[in-house]
Amino acid sequence: MKQEQEQDSGASSTSAPNEKPTKSAKTKPEKNLYEPYVTPPILYHALRYIAIVIFAVIARVRLNGIENVPTEGPFIIAANHLAWTDIPLIPYNLTRKVVYMAKEEYFSSKIAWLVRFLGAFPVKRGEADRQALRAAEEQLKKGNILVIFPEGTRSRTRTMAKAHPGMGMIALRTGVPVVPVAITGSEYVLKRFRPLVTISYGEPIILTPKGKKITREDIDDATEQVMRKIASMLPPEYRGVYGEESIPSPTTDTKDENLR
Repeated sequence: MKQEQEQDSGASSTSAPNEKPTKSAKTKPEKNLYEPYVTPPILYHALRYIAIVIFAVIARVRLNGIENVPTEGPFIIAANHLAWTDIPLIPYNLTRKVVYMAKEEYFSSKIAWLVRFLGAFPVKRGEADRQALRAAEEQLKKGNILVIFPEGTRSRTRTMAKAHPGMGMIALRTGVPVVPVAITGSEYVLKRFRPLVTISYGEPIILTPKGKKITREDIDDATEQVMRKIASMLPPEYRGVYGEESIPSPTTDTKDENLR
């Protein structure tokens, strides 16, 4: 009897010959794309100097108003967008690293690694991407510089298009200054021999709501103010919809909506 019990005990403690012990699945944690990659400073500045040399060879870059750019603290750079070369051109003369809002499609493309390396996080175009807005606000709270192209994509006609309201909302909610930037000639880089690229940095703008609450009207007005300033620094042929004397404000029933 004792022998039978021992045999039963042995059988129960030994796994069947065909059974394989299960291993806990190890999966890589998903990357948080809304947390920009932090490029090591020494590497970032080395690449910045390389970019300065490259652009000195392939283009004639003229800077206006670079003294208007704050030397410390968080702020937003809002610029018109003509070509992919705007992305490295606009901040490459700044000694501080910047972060970008970039369209979501870039993060599933062949250059996704480069977009991440440059410090970008995704934004869904054509909709209110609250996660991207929160990420932008978080970066500004950390004291970073945020580069935004309010039109959402580069212009195929080389003229300014109507801006999305995200930039105005972020500026109002965070209270940081907005540096308007106008760029021309970048659409010819790598297409013509040493084209003239002009980058003009305007004086910082502090945007504030009219009342205690941020309304849709405040956001539209803030966005309009920045875009008008950018247009004023551009030649008339680049101004597009912002070249007109006045643009009717879009009608909305949510003027008093609390957007905080």
